[in-house]
Amino acid sequence: MEESFHTSKNKSKIFHHFSKLRKPRSAGFSPSGENPKLIQHSQIESYENEDVGYCDDSRDRKVHPHPFEYVHLAGSEHSEEAIVSKLFDSISALKSAYGQLQQAHIPYESQKIRAADHLVESELLSISKLKNSYIQMRRNRTEALPSLHIEIEEHKELERVQKCALMAKDSDILDLRSKIKLVIERNKELEALINKTQLPEVELFETNQEWTPQLFSKVFMLASKSIHDFTKLLIYLMKASSWDLDLAANAICNSIAYTERSHKKFAFEAFLSHVMLGGTHDEWFKPCHFEQVMHLVDPFDALMQEPDSEFWRFCRSKYLDAVPSKMEASFFDNLDQRSLVLSGGHPRTLFYKSFVRMARRVWALQVMAHSFIPKAEAFYCKRGTKFSKQYMESVVNTSHLVMPTEELGFDVAFTVMPGFSIGSHINRCKVYLCRIGS
Repeated sequence: MEESFHTSKNKSKIFHHFSKLRKPRSAGFSPSGENPKLIQHSQIESYENEDVGYCDDSRDRKVHPHPFEYVHLAGSEHSEEAIVSKLFDSISALKSAYGQLQQAHIPYESQKIRAADHLVESELLSISKLKNSYIQMRRNRTEALPSLHIEIEEHKELERVQKCALMAKDSDILDLRSKIKLVIERNKELEALINKTQLPEVELFETNQEWTPQLFSKVFMLASKSIHDFTKLLIYLMKASSWDLDLAANAICNSIAYTERSHKKFAFEAFLSHVMLGGTHDEWFKPCHFEQVMHLVDPFDALMQEPDSEFWRFCRSKYLDAVPSKMEASFFDNLDQRSLVLSGGHPRTLFYKSFVRMARRVWALQVMAHSFIPKAEAFYCKRGTKFSKQYMESVVNTSHLVMPTEELGFDVAFTVMPGFSIGSHINRCKVYLCRIGS
């Protein structure tokens, strides 16, 4: 294409010099011998070439020359195909204009020669401008390539980042699915354990039943059993969450020489009983809603039917102390239950319902303790206290440890479950014993 433009440029110089010679007999003739009809200067745009013998392409051709104005390339009309198409049209128009220039020499008519010469120059100028347009288009494309390469690289980098993000999301989805599966399996095991350890609720408070120290002892045993069972549930979840139970037990009761490694479970039970029975408020144990709370088979229904009751406030406060945030997060990988309790709600989960079942028995024990005049007093045995059968009960069987008399016996390592005294009536505390000097 570029070679043809150079050729056209050379032709333009030749035609330009040729037209200036204006020799009357230097043009070709029509094969018919007739004088061709020359175009007038005022009729250049509608010139019709008649019977031109020197060029078959000019026969019966109407020429409508339009001066080509150079326009910067923009859009499809200045594409490479459009320029080539216009180039062929301009070349055809140039051939016709040159034929008119030849005809104007025979007979010699200076006015027609000047008009034809102007037409030839106009077509050559159009071809020159087409050449410049093509060169400019190629230059623009060449200049645009670096920026296009940069943009392509940016898009490739963005695509790579998005692919990495998608891969990370896919990995997160797989991880979450694995966690969901683990939670479902853990919930099934938890439900089985809860169903296994759960004791049926006992109707303790019939109409007009008298609250006696004997009835209190019965409630004390049930509350102690509930704390023991919920502790087993906590230990199971701690094991499933990869807790270091030795380290956790030592944090509760330090420097204890346990007879058996499994006895460290009593340290967790001591922690739970201390939380549930200690640091209480007297206003929580008014018997205002006692019968409404206790007559329902499911303790959770009592929370729903008696919102903002003493039992409701007791459960809310004690759950936050008995199940620390670190523990809950390790069990369930979130703090959803804690957040709901803090906002005044109660989650309908097996874990929380198990806590409420245990809490109701402890709450009932506290309400009864506050009802006696004087009220029942809880007591603990300090570490190193000599064992006494009158006030203490060992949580493990010590018969195989050879303890013939109390004097030969054991010191108290820690209190597992506090005792209660109602006047002269004693509900013995439960303690873990260790040998003197251990």
